[in-house]
Amino acid sequence: MENVEETKVVKIIKPDRWVYCKKGEFVCYENLLVGKNFILGLERPILEIDVDRVIAVRTEDEVAVLDLEGKVLWRKKVKANALAVHEERVALGVGKRVEIYDLEGKRIFKKRVGRVLALDFDDEIVVATDRGLKCLKLKREIWRLNVRANLVRIHDFIAVANYDEFTLLTRDGNVIWKKKLDNVIYDVEFHEDGVVVLTLGSRVKFGFDGRVVEVLKESYDFKFLPYPQIVLERKFEELKKLLKLSKGMNVKGVKKIVEEAEKSFKEKDYGGSYELLIRALEDLKREQLMVKTPKKVRVNREFKLKVAYKNVLHDTVENLIVDLTDLEKYFEVDRKVVEFPPLRRGMVVSEEVKAVPKFEGLFKVFVNAKSNVDEVSKEVSVRVVRGWFDLAGLFRFKRKEREEASPFEELLK
Repeated sequence: MENVEETKVVKIIKPDRWVYCKKGEFVCYENLLVGKNFILGLERPILEIDVDRVIAVRTEDEVAVLDLEGKVLWRKKVKANALAVHEERVALGVGKRVEIYDLEGKRIFKKRVGRVLALDFDDEIVVATDRGLKCLKLKREIWRLNVRANLVRIHDFIAVANYDEFTLLTRDGNVIWKKKLDNVIYDVEFHEDGVVVLTLGSRVKFGFDGRVVEVLKESYDFKFLPYPQIVLERKFEELKKLLKLSKGMNVKGVKKIVEEAEKSFKEKDYGGSYELLIRALEDLKREQLMVKTPKKVRVNREFKLKVAYKNVLHDTVENLIVDLTDLEKYFEVDRKVVEFPPLRRGMVVSEEVKAVPKFEGLFKVFVNAKSNVDEVSKEVSVRVVRGWFDLAGLFRFKRKEREEASPFEELLK
């Protein structure tokens, strides 16, 4: 029976489906919750999952609770911002309220706290709101901290994360230490000897004193994008700032891709939107390298090729070298390599290179730039036409032929 279920999973889950949340063996492929021996399909992408004695998942407008074997215990049409499970109870952040439901889906607790961003609970409720982090006990607020978070986990300690920033607190709300990690944090695991912080691409174990114990790289056999709305909002903000710095660069194509990404985001295609933004960043990286040539150049006539580079993506670019070796196939150039000084963000440098075309035609060559932070390649097209000197020579040659023609040959024409 297990083999049959596994085959069913493979057939239903296409490789292009995105995963926006997972918990242990339970993985959510867009709108599908997949366990070891079951699949539950919802109407919209699943954005959050938590597991204890039951499983709870939420989309933008629905919450479903299942037992560990996949049997649906209850489902509700509700727009929840956050959820958490403790034993058989489920806590939801619904607008500005915290609500707790029992195993049958009956609401047993309700408290207005401010717009809920994240939460977790046991005998106490720790909730991240737009007004800070709050701890409740029996509907009474026992402490508050001016901390913003999109993830809360409680055990003997309290762990909160705001995108890539991690904070460990005591149960009475005192900060023990803070750390900044390399990517968005999507979960936290408490162990006897420390806490494991899971980011997109790594597992970092800290001792309770804040010392790094172990760093492990994580790979996935699916396309993983935890907290897609938060990640995408940050990406859009980042790209808009970068585009403001890109004055003088050809970024029409980049802007068009960003517009497509915004459309996908509105349509809840978070994975598609993310892929478009990554493509936009790659194109922006390429457009930092600028190569300008005249529209037409002439065979054997010298022209000037302008090579420029604008640093938009990095605080500092060093050891920047532009390689023009590929031009030598069709042009004689006075330099094969152009070296530039260090560039701070927003700075632009340029050099002119003299080139002489060897042949007539449309030629495509690659110009490569390499630095301490990036390596980009850009295709450049150059149209070479016959020079005026050569046309004049050809005309004189034909005129001479006509002058030397015999009378008999003239009659035959």
